[in-house]
Amino acid sequence: MRKLIFSLIILVTIAGCKPSNNAKPGQGFITYRVTYPDAQKFSAKSILFPREIALVFKNDKAAFVTTGGFGMIELVNLLDHKEKKFVSLLIDHSRKNVGCILTPDEIKQNESSAQYEIKETNETKTIAGVESRKAIVHDVTNNKSFDIYFDDKIKFMYWNSPFKDFNYLLTEYTHTINGLTMHLEATKIDLASPVDTNIFTVQGSYEWVNQKTFFDYLAGL
Repeated sequence: MRKLIFSLIILVTIAGCKPSNNAKPGQGFITYRVTYPDAQKFSAKSILFPREIALVFKNDKAAFVTTGGFGMIELVNLLDHKEKKFVSLLIDHSRKNVGCILTPDEIKQNESSAQYEIKETNETKTIAGVESRKAIVHDVTNNKSFDIYFDDKIKFMYWNSPFKDFNYLLTEYTHTINGLTMHLEATKIDLASPVDTNIFTVQGSYEWVNQKTFFDYLAGL
């Protein structure tokens, strides 16, 4: 089960809406608390699920980071929307580091895993100190709906996911992959501190593979 979750978190990173005229690229640090509405289906195994995801972003670049395996494994997703480049990295402190650079076909497949229709509302909620607007997502593919919250002042690209056309920074949202539903809610938001852009570059040495081989390696942990 631990290896399944590692595969799922790789695709979290991130809809049918256009950004508002006031939405602008920005920079910041966000920590999301991750909960699992269907955790009871996995019984005691759910204790291995990651509980936090960190997002660091600046303009067209972003990094999603989570840890597992009692801190021995780190997963990093690097997104460069301007260059249309998406990199997944597995940093394994006890074995080897593995990375993959997604092809356009792999990105398209991830984006089309579900079709979302999103309706914005005027309802708001304060999340981690940020006033966030509510939207209702209708998952056409799986015939279900759920709420999300977003900061309509910050433009953010969620390509490589079904949120690919929703260009606002999400402060609370739900993501389902391979039958597992994850709910992410921001607990810390810092939109003022400067971001060191070195975090968006690949650090260290990796064995480079395609996405399928990358997931196969995760499954073998």
